[in-house]
Amino acid sequence: MKKTAFAVIAALFVCVIAVAGQTPVPPPVPGRAPAAQPPANPTGNVLAEYMRPIKYDGLTLNVLLVNNRTVEVLFQAPTKYSMRARANQQTVLYIQGTPSKDFNLTTAFTIEQDGETLTGKSTSIKNFVDGKVAPGQRIDGIVEFPKKIDISKPFTVKNGTAGSVQFVLTADAIKALAPATVPGGR
Repeated sequence: MKKTAFAVIAALFVCVIAVAGQTPVPPPVPGRAPAAQPPANPTGNVLAEYMRPIKYDGLTLNVLLVNNRTVEVLFQAPTKYSMRARANQQTVLYIQGTPSKDFNLTTAFTIEQDGETLTGKSTSIKNFVDGKVAPGQRIDGIVEFPKKIDISKPFTVKNGTAGSVQFVLTADAIKALAPATVPGGR
């Protein structure tokens, strides 16, 4: 069941990337005021705001910061509720890529911020295990870190000793993750 849910998540991620530029808007709930909408993304792709690539010879690993916005695009109920809770308690990354040639993958990920290094715990969805991955074999996985980082400050995601990418989120991307205010102060 768990593998099936992750396969559905992976397929959804591929569809979302393929349909970049279309941001789903939930239908209004009768009797309830519409929720405050996050600022518009000029590219129209919510995932692009929170995704960065780590480029290797023969593979680009897309590293996505899972948060309240991206979880809505990536996951369906009931998985999205669990992933949202996880992402609100700790830092969670979704990793995806497809090698164009044999690639020796490591699932050892760390985050560095303000001189502190956090080590992640990897969960494979598909082919996200240490070792050789054949060309064309999709790689999907989740990496969870022991605590939440401060997304308003730059941080670096490292994969083993060979690859890294720095995240510096835009002010709009950070603002979009702020809790919505409820009219009337409730």
